Parts: sequence; C-alpha cells; structure tokens
Amino acid sequence: MYFAFMDDSSRKQEDVPREGLGALQAYGAVIFPQESLQPYREQLAQLRQELGVPAGTEFKWSPDGGPLHRKWTDLHRARVRMLETAIELGVRGCVVVCAPELMPGWSEKDLKSEMLQYLYERVTYALGEEEGIMIADQPGGGRPDEARWLADALALDTDGTQYVKPADKQVLLPIITTRSDHVDHLQLADLVAAATTALIAGAPAANPYKELIYKLLAKNSRGYVGGAGLKFIPSAAYNSRALMNLTYWVFGSFGEDAYVLPETASSMGTVLPHNAWIFASSSGLDDPYAETQQ
Repeated sequence: MYFAFMDDSSRKQEDVPREGLGALQAYGAVIFPQESLQPYREQLAQLRQELGVPAGTEFKWSPDGGPLHRKWTDLHRARVRMLETAIELGVRGCVVVCAPELMPGWSEKDLKSEMLQYLYERVTYALGEEEGIMIADQPGGGRPDEARWLADALALDTDGTQYVKPADKQVLLPIITTRSDHVDHLQLADLVAAATTALIAGAPAANPYKELIYKLLAKNSRGYVGGAGLKFIPSAAYNSRALMNLTYWVFGSFGEDAYVLPETASSMGTVLPHNAWIFASSSGLDDPYAETQQ
C-alpha cells in the first residue's frame, strides 16, 4: 500500500525570473510506501530536536511566521534533511506546473481542475500495479472553494480521466483532506511542490535543491522525469506554448534530454530542446549555461 500526500504552490510574476512565463501555479504529490510513513515521522521529530524548535513546528518551503521564519540556515538544513530522508525511504514525487498566462481563455477553476487531473494521472502511473490513497492539504479560500475542489476530486474517483479509468482503481478512495500542520508528510509535499516550481521559475534560491528534487521525482521506464514526475500546462496539445523544453534547461545536466509521456514510454520520445515549443533556443534566463550546469 502507498500513500500520496498532495499540496499546492504558486509564485507571483515578480518572483519568476524566467522571461515569458508569468505567474506559476503547481500541484505536487509525494508517494510514500506504507512502511516509510513512521520512519519519516521519526526523522522529522529528531530534526526538530536538533534545530531546537517545538515539537509541533511545521516545516514549509517558506514559513510565514513561527520558529523558522527567516532563519535561512536552519531552513536550508531542514529542506536538505527532508529531501534526503525521503529519497532514502523510497519516496517518489510528482509535480504539475501551470503557467496561466500562456492559457488565455481558461478560467482559474478550469486550470485547477486540469492540474488536479494531471496530478492524479501522474500518481496513478507512479503506483503502477500497486494501490494507494491520496491525502491533500485542506484547500484555502474558505468552505465554498473547498467544496468546489472536493467536487473535482470526487469526480476523479467516480469518472476517472482520459487516461485513467475508474475500473483501474489504483487509488482506492476519493482524495481525503486534512491540515498540513498535523501531518509531516504533507509538509514534504509543500516543499517538493514549491522547490520544483521555483526551479521552473528560474529562482536562484532553489538551485541548492535541484539534484535532490531530481532524484526524488518519479521517472518513467526510460528514466526521464519529463511527463512522469514533472508535467506542464500548457502541454504538447498547445503547440508552441508547450513548456516541455524547460525540463532540459532545468534538469539537462542530469541527462534529461528527451520528453517521454508515460503512456508512450516505449518510444524514444521527443528530443529536447524541441524547436516547435517555446524555450527552444534559450532558457529565458540571462545565463542559461549557468543554469544547466548547476
């Protein structure tokens, strides 16, 4: 049995150095084998003791208040420890990153529904023949927003998606929600979603975690994260606006030189960077060579 913990992330346009993207939104999940749940909790309890923070301290990518607010050295230590521990325990991650400004005509509600479907598919692909349960951080925005979000989540359980049918039933229940400050594993989901989004944004603060994030993200049968552990909106269906070349610019130094969707992983996929998509000749940063060599 596996447990997938899910959280969202976002970056304002002014926090996205990569030109041509605009603001970003993301949904991310971390998938724990059942036997790794308690060891991870124990490691985080030990980490809190080492940092001298209260037992209930919530670890987030960017804490807004609390014992770790603006304590960058302790935050870096916590982020690295969380990611390293997760990798050692066999945890895998999936992140869907969306650039809403490249999807004109789509409402925020429709984009979030699309992101949720893509993430559900990525978790299902990562589970393979195994079964799992998805647990999400409670959506913000009050009861009406939470009700709409839960309706979309329930539809995945009853109707499935284009590529994942209800009969497959790797995910055994509708997505369950709870508060992240009560669940260490949801705090890892926050970290993975936020760090991955920051890497796609081109934010220098994420570069120290690039290799760890790459190791954690789920790979397809050909060993690529693109299309498996990392999915974009706009995707290939939107032609030149598709963002898959960013997989190369961010993770090319680890061998990410092709984009292969899980359902077509037996093929060679699309060699990156691909001229039909944006970011074909440039990463959108001032020094793209420096980025690929991080």
